[in-house]
Amino acid sequence: MQLFILSMLTQASIASFSPYLQIIFRNKGYSHSLSGSLIALCQLSAIIMPLLISSLSDKRGKTKLMIILCGIFSITLSFPFLLSESFPIVVVAAFLLNGFFWCLNPLADGFINRKLSGDSSKYGIIRAMGTLSYVTALILFGVTGFPHEDENSSILKSMMIFLPLLIIGASFLKEEKRVKENSGKSKLFSFSWFPKRFYIFMGIVALTRIGQSVVEKLLASYMTENLGLGNSFVLFIALGAIFEFFCMIMFGRLNKKGILSSTTILTISAVGLVLRLLLYLVPGLPAFIIAQTLHGLTFGALHLCATSYTANNVDRNHYDLGMTLYWSLATNLPEMIGALFGGFIIDNYGYPVLFLSYSIFPLLAVILSIALKKTLEGEKR
Repeated sequence: MQLFILSMLTQASIASFSPYLQIIFRNKGYSHSLSGSLIALCQLSAIIMPLLISSLSDKRGKTKLMIILCGIFSITLSFPFLLSESFPIVVVAAFLLNGFFWCLNPLADGFINRKLSGDSSKYGIIRAMGTLSYVTALILFGVTGFPHEDENSSILKSMMIFLPLLIIGASFLKEEKRVKENSGKSKLFSFSWFPKRFYIFMGIVALTRIGQSVVEKLLASYMTENLGLGNSFVLFIALGAIFEFFCMIMFGRLNKKGILSSTTILTISAVGLVLRLLLYLVPGLPAFIIAQTLHGLTFGALHLCATSYTANNVDRNHYDLGMTLYWSLATNLPEMIGALFGGFIIDNYGYPVLFLSYSIFPLLAVILSIALKKTLEGEKR
């Protein structure tokens, strides 16, 4: 039960902040180019700090403590970030807040996977319940109009509801004793802890995440400003998360039974992302809705296969760090690159060019995942 609660509270906290990042900068009057640059800065922090904190967590065996501390620092830093009108303060607070906030996902995933001993089917169910919590929060936001997308103070209030609940929930977790390693235990990180195929797999995942940066970091303004959805934009994010919920469970079971390998799921997800980005080029809300339903493949299936691959190829003592490499280097780094250049593309060429050009990256991922399948599916640990 504690794993379900951890997953649900983590994802509800993500829902209170993640969909609004671009809008928060836009509410401050920043251009798409400046917003994209600042999002990229936030992603840089989400690369560096999780790597440091998860390394300490692996070394000390204190995942529970790290989750609580990251939650506390996230609460503290959210006030200057959302409310300050001083640009230097906003930049510093944005960097630090996103660093601590985006430690929550890999720490929670590492804790859950360690408890489950890498069982992808059970993980899929638990993570799906987290997604259900994410969906529920977004639907409540869309129906009630709280938080209001035009008011950063309103967004802050929603964060103050969920983050304290996560901290309280994490305080009840029972940390398991780690098996100490005889070699390398004084190190914070060693490349030898992970096989070559792990780095190749995450490199292919990273290609898809450049394309996914459109969805995760640059689509909110498109929905509110171009499609005129207003505060109901979160309902369309929730729509994608609903399909994510079912894909987490379905692909988790298929992976556990050996019907679909993690590499095959990665290929399917990349194909789905190519289609999703191309669908955004079709005018009208119906095509946009269809594109949103593909979120089940472009995030749900992808996240499941990356988590499963990590569990099957990484020593359990390094689950925190393995999941952080996935989140930091295979997710946040490419999304940083995508957001940085994407903002300039929007300002100078518009969203259609953004959608078309970024579809190239998941297409490359499809080709590489097929060509390198034998290497990626080498002998497991």
